[in-house]
Amino acid sequence: MSIIVIRHSLSEANNRENIGTMAFGHEDAPLMEEGRKLVHEKLVPDLSRRGIVPRLSKAAVSQLLRTRQTAEEAGFLPGRTADYACLNEVKHGMNGADLRRLLDSGGIPDAAMRAAAEILKRPPKEGIWVSHGLVIAGLCKTLGIDQNYERLVPRFCEVRKLPI
Repeated sequence: MSIIVIRHSLSEANNRENIGTMAFGHEDAPLMEEGRKLVHEKLVPDLSRRGIVPRLSKAAVSQLLRTRQTAEEAGFLPGRTADYACLNEVKHGMNGADLRRLLDSGGIPDAAMRAAAEILKRPPKEGIWVSHGLVIAGLCKTLGIDQNYERLVPRFCEVRKLPI
């Protein structure tokens, strides 16, 4: 069996121009206008190429606003999405510089690996998951397919097909 995982779009929590502000790193930050545009420019065409019709599909999303907004902006209907705490962003406890060094060296926080293992024990039943970068990186590494991608942590709105 395989699933489609999607990294959410650009939010105020990921906007590097906000470093040092309350919005940067805020767990439940909303999508930025640029993030909404990115959904339509990148994600919607990618889903279409894969034969996925969002309004007819069910999706699992994290409990954080940016995943739900990404799904809705892409056309997934609110009544056809389900929230899962296991898909929430990983709480890794690292400062930004240490995390960046780890990611640049091809590693990811142990917390991401533990989160991926827990997800795979009881995966969401939907075939499409909208989640966060470290969660998806942890899943790829746990499944042994991390070398299939140019970057371990996916870009915003990147779609990956994972065998589970």
